[in-house]
Amino acid sequence: MNTVQIVTPNNIYNVWEDVKEYLNASINVSGGDFTLEQLKLFLIRGEQTLLVSVNENNKLNGAMTVEFQNRPNNRVMFITALGGNGIVNEETFSQVEVWAKMQGATKAGAWAQEAQARLYKIKSNFNTVRMVVEKDL
Repeated sequence: MNTVQIVTPNNIYNVWEDVKEYLNASINVSGGDFTLEQLKLFLIRGEQTLLVSVNENNKLNGAMTVEFQNRPNNRVMFITALGGNGIVNEETFSQVEVWAKMQGATKAGAWAQEAQARLYKIKSNFNTVRMVVEKDL
């Protein structure tokens, strides 16, 4: 069984080498919103939160970063980076949901490419609610 753990900002330096490759895979397809090193700074400053998944042998097998967005009708736990084998499945994500609710979240969301959106739906019951298009100005 995997267990989700929250990494506090003062412990980011201690786990960074273990999580950066998990997160980098997501950063590489993010459209350039931020780099891996900028994400690290967001985490250290407490602007985003790092969650990790560890197996029964206490081996890290996934990582996720989130930020909370306060919208007029909802508080959204928004996934900003994600990677690994142990983080997006019903067993593990249900733990993330419990934690998010304790932080006041009423919804969870993420930007996703088409293939990623299918995985979110299959593994964690997400629904595609909008498509985002973008161009440089």
